[in-house]
Amino acid sequence: MESKFFSHDTHMGAVHLNVNFLDNSIRFYHEILGLAIFEQNATYTVLGLGGRPLVYLYETRTPRTTGQAGLFHMAFLVPSRTELGNIFNHLIKMQYPLAGASDHDVSEAIYLQDPEGNGIEIYRDRPAAEWAFQDNGHVVMGTTEMDYQGVLDANDGKPFTGLHPDTIMGHVHLSVKDIPSSIAFYEDVFGMDVMQLYGPQAAFMSAAGYHHHLGLNTWQHAQLSPALDAPGLRKFEINIPNTEDFDYFRQQLAAKGLQTEKDGSSEILRDPNGIAIRVMYAK
Repeated sequence: MESKFFSHDTHMGAVHLNVNFLDNSIRFYHEILGLAIFEQNATYTVLGLGGRPLVYLYETRTPRTTGQAGLFHMAFLVPSRTELGNIFNHLIKMQYPLAGASDHDVSEAIYLQDPEGNGIEIYRDRPAAEWAFQDNGHVVMGTTEMDYQGVLDANDGKPFTGLHPDTIMGHVHLSVKDIPSSIAFYEDVFGMDVMQLYGPQAAFMSAAGYHHHLGLNTWQHAQLSPALDAPGLRKFEINIPNTEDFDYFRQQLAAKGLQTEKDGSSEILRDPNGIAIRVMYAK
């Protein structure tokens, strides 16, 4: 598929999670991370920032099992190092356990888990002009220790009132069964490019030259497709923000014979791992 529809304006949307203890999860995303509650109904709760839904929570009573493809982490992109320092200071003061903090050359990131064990990254990008590229066009992304003190000092005493309203879902990182088939799907269906490849274990893909909108890895040895009501990732969204490109995308799905499910004005399809993707016309 041509990737013309996947422009700089196309972006990752909300992540939908099934959780066993809904009230605990709502408190975490609302009170710890400072997301606003946009909607609560009998089916789900929506939280987000700046008018943008970022997380949907659905309650399920199904026990968590191992070996399923799904979410490795979702990544909230804050607009500056100051804002990363703000949430970093806040989590330390709250004594909320962190899973790590890394410098990835293109970004600085902190890692944690929500109360149900869903992985979360909160990061800030370095300017694209500072990114380095290999001869094959792959972006240089390493993992070294983050400059903790520099990030903390960048906050400059600003009190925490929630993640910044300009925070978006920067990328989604998936635990998959197989790297080659996953790459082929996201290349063919979404026109994504491989931005970095670590053999059969991990790949990072994007549209329009970003370092990555999508991470894929086999580190958790996933063998099973996720069930609709299984705890963890229910689906994630990709937003196409203009009608011409969205119509083109739907035409390409039909031409390829890919089966989709209607979900309001959006299309839901599944990747080779059985992970559901909600493709939306949304700004």
